[in-house]
Parts: sequence; C-alpha cells; structure tokens
Amino acid sequence: MQVSKSRRVFLIVNAIFMLLVCLAIVLPLWMVVITSLSSNEVAAAEGFVFIPKGLEWTSYQAVFSSSGYTGAFIRSIGVTVSATALSMALTTTMAYALAQRELAFRKFFMNAVLLTMVVDGGIIPFYMVVKQLGMIDTYASLIIPMAITTYNLILMRNFFQSLPESLMESARLDGCSEIGILCRIVLPISVPILAAILLFYAVGHWNRYFEVIMFINSSKKYTLQVLLRQLIFQSEGDGTYSVQVNNFKMAVMVITMLPILALYPFIQKYFISGLMLGSVKG
Repeated sequence: MQVSKSRRVFLIVNAIFMLLVCLAIVLPLWMVVITSLSSNEVAAAEGFVFIPKGLEWTSYQAVFSSSGYTGAFIRSIGVTVSATALSMALTTTMAYALAQRELAFRKFFMNAVLLTMVVDGGIIPFYMVVKQLGMIDTYASLIIPMAITTYNLILMRNFFQSLPESLMESARLDGCSEIGILCRIVLPISVPILAAILLFYAVGHWNRYFEVIMFINSSKKYTLQVLLRQLIFQSEGDGTYSVQVNNFKMAVMVITMLPILALYPFIQKYFISGLMLGSVKG
C-alpha cells in the first residue's frame, strides 16, 4: 500500500514526538534508580547520577534497616489493600444496582451520584464529618471517606449496562439470587473493567498524602508517602545535607514506586479494553 508524502511526514513527526515523550518519562526514572544504587561518595560528588559508576545496595539496606521507613511501608501496604478491597466491593455492588433498569428511583440515585462530581462541600465540612464519626487519628479516616470514586462508579455501571440482559434473565428464571448473578455471571465476564478500576483505586489509595496529614495526628501512624515528603523537605532545607542523602532519598522513591510497578504488568492487558468498554454507554 502506497503511503502519501503528507502521511509519511505525519508518521515521522508523530514517531519523533512519541519518542521525546517516552524519553521525558523514562530518563528521570532511570536517573532516580541509578542514583539510588550509587555510593555515598558518587552521590555526594555528582548529586544526581545518570551514568552508573559502581552499583551498591547500601541505600536500600539503610532504608530497610530503619524501623520508621519499614513500618511506614507496611502501613501503606495495609491501608492500600484494605481500602482497595472495600472500594471494589462497594463500587461493584452499587454499580450493579444502578445498572438495573427496574430499580426504583434509579434516575434519582444516578443524579445524586453525578451531583457529587460538581458539588464539593469543602475541606472544613469534610474534616468535621470525619471528626464527628470519631475517625480522627485512625486508619478508618483513610479508608471509609474515600471508599467510592464517582468516576470509577460510572465506568463500572456503564460496563454492566452493556452486558446482555438475557444472561441475567436466564439466571433469574433458574432461581438465582441477585448476589449469585453478580458473583457467578457478571463478575467473571467483567474482568477488563474490574482490572482497570482496581488499578485506579490502588494507585489512588497508595499515593494518598493530603488526607494522612489532615486526619492522622500521630507520627507513628504516618504512611510512606508522608515520610518521603518530610525527607525531601528536610534535605532541601540544607544543600550539603541534600547531597549527602540524595541516594537515600532516591531509594525511598524507588521503594514507593515498587508496589504499583509490580501490580501493573498483571492487569495492563485489561486496562485499555476495560476503559473503552466502560466509556461506551452513558
């Protein structure tokens, strides 16, 4: 097939542009990883290392030997897993209910859900509600208030609406309950959207920072993201100290990225298809 000159120029420009975008993403990550694996002497001399000059694991050993960072990492994992599990359970059941055409007041409930995307009560009312519920300085304040995201709920509801109604009707005729239909029929054929929403929730809960400093008063309960921010601000306060701990800081950054990087390869094949299918129907 012959390609026109204008099309060839477009493909070349597009390839160059995408290459630059990839380099803008990959090169900083490469620099972070290499700096974290550099010795204290190399990091102190160059600050940020781009070309490896001897790789060491001393920075990672220092992180994992620190009870503060190890504990924060475990707390972050626990909060993320618990919050993601609750979010998936609530979002799945609510999306399935809103996808049922015979649901009473279905339009009212859907409008109420959509209203939360454009109306925000603000930080102070949010804090007051959490405080009145007795969740201040507890991990429940990081899990329950952010359990459902409206965007994720709409995506999953749209996907459930696109499923053949005949599947559910045949199951009801066989005497299957709604919970049985959801668990035995709907969920097994909804892996793409479930994987996409799972990734959204996991990344959101793992990177959560503002709610931690707003609701958690005890520093012993801080998550890894808060400690990383404190480390960055502390090192930026003194130029000499910043250079000395640069590889340690980069090691903490790499450890912070690891859980999501480990999760993504298992669900990336479902990610795009899940988003496309969930966005088809409104």
